[in-house]
Amino acid sequence: METRTRIITIFTYIVRALLAYVYIPHGLEKLYTKINVQEYIDFKLGQDFIDFYLIWEKSGYIWVIGIAQFLGGLLLLFKRTYLFGAVCLLPVSIGMFFCHIFISHAQDFLIFDALVLILNLYLILLHFKSLKSTFFKPQNSWI
Repeated sequence: METRTRIITIFTYIVRALLAYVYIPHGLEKLYTKINVQEYIDFKLGQDFIDFYLIWEKSGYIWVIGIAQFLGGLLLLFKRTYLFGAVCLLPVSIGMFFCHIFISHAQDFLIFDALVLILNLYLILLHFKSLKSTFFKPQNSWI
């Protein structure tokens, strides 16, 4: 049983490092650079996605996403905070995944974002029982 626990622990460290490697630079990129439209055209993301991203950039909402990605990625690096980081990044992961389903239809990005979402869910589901008891406490009444 100890071998199984070690494998899970090592895999969890690898997942945390990979997700931090994805989120931290992409968060910083959103905070410090503007969109390069030609780069998005080269990736064959389509005009709908480019327009969508430009709206985020022009409205300033890109900063919200960038800060969430950067801070969530940093939280993944530390043992005491990685679960909080994974929970905070779950809406970002879901948003990225569905953005490519409904807007860009880019298969490469869809596969990558699906993998990121699955790895994020892995970190959360490891602690499902404690999260369930925290967020869904038994109540005596409906109100």
